[in-house]
Amino acid sequence: MSEKEIVLERLKEKQRLISAGKHMTRLFIITSLLIFITLLIVWVLQSLPALIIPTIYEVATWFILVSSALIVLGQLMIKEDEIEKAFRFTGMGLFFGLLFSVLQVIGWQELLDSNLSFRNILFPFALIHFIHVTIGLILLLSVFRKIRKYRVHSRSKQYAYNIFLFWHFLGTVWLVFIFLG
Repeated sequence: MSEKEIVLERLKEKQRLISAGKHMTRLFIITSLLIFITLLIVWVLQSLPALIIPTIYEVATWFILVSSALIVLGQLMIKEDEIEKAFRFTGMGLFFGLLFSVLQVIGWQELLDSNLSFRNILFPFALIHFIHVTIGLILLLSVFRKIRKYRVHSRSKQYAYNIFLFWHFLGTVWLVFIFLG
């Protein structure tokens, strides 16, 4: 096998890995979406009075919005090869994501103290969302570290973009939860 053929084969393999990563991210988002839709259907089918969303969750919503906005800025900086700025924006997005998760856990006490019918719907949602957020934070941390090591840039961004897509999905699920409540 010639050197050119080896290089072409490696490029094809890299493209297959990128494609597989995209498909895995989408599959994970779809399965997560199905979980949240199931909880939403249970909520709608039960004849419950209007749910009372803990006040702290309204505050937490601002933190997830700020986190997502900072992640978007990080994405833009990656695209422009502004790696130091991408590192800062991603780090700040990670920080606000951590604050969001802390507020989410603090809200559990209010959920547990609430009416039983509220607790049966909201607490499982909050717990499942928190598990997904924890996974998202771990993945964001891995992107943060890769950016710092200059392993994410305009020509090597798909891993980061997959993680960012998942993070935005989690924010969207949270917003739907808050606005339907």
